[in-house]
Amino acid sequence: MTTFPNFLDTFTTTLLGTKPLAENPHHRSLLNVFTEVQDLEQRLLTAITTPPEAGTGAAEQLEACTDLLLERLAAGYELSLLLSTACCCAAAAPADNPCGPCGLEQDEECCQEPAEPTPGLLDACGDVFTELGDPHAVASADLVDALRRLPGVAGNHWRYSDLTQARLAELLAPHGMQTRDITLPDGRRRKSYRREALLATLGVPDCC
Repeated sequence: MTTFPNFLDTFTTTLLGTKPLAENPHHRSLLNVFTEVQDLEQRLLTAITTPPEAGTGAAEQLEACTDLLLERLAAGYELSLLLSTACCCAAAAPADNPCGPCGLEQDEECCQEPAEPTPGLLDACGDVFTELGDPHAVASADLVDALRRLPGVAGNHWRYSDLTQARLAELLAPHGMQTRDITLPDGRRRKSYRREALLATLGVPDCC
């Protein structure tokens, strides 16, 4: 599946002479995770229906399929969390209805301020990288597992103990941090956060 916006959307914006609209991080997370779910389902289907390559045993193929299935289930759970999490719709609301299409009052859950990353969260992510020996990337699931052991609040809405991969992605998105499919040193290919991106967010030069 192609990403959005792509060159056609950029062309439309240029043709109309308008400026690109600012994205809602929650909506971007929804789109990214939905795309990931579809991609994992296609990869799983291919892995199941494609005969194993020469030199690859049935046990190795079963392990690969199991890993993909677990990733798909985790991504589906993330998508369910995002779909059930309220976010503010005021930015896209018409002038005669300042709370937007949801119809809720300003003090109701839909129009709360969206969660944003705090300096403490970013520093905590840096501490996890340091504890793990400053690898070039850390799997999203591993980063969340480490952060969930911390006390206090990770963002405006969630404590560290309540973090999920979807919630961490929503908190870090405003700082330009997004996961990438990366092959880790242990051979796993996972949605991961890059150390380089975290250092850039923190304004720390990468001297390694």
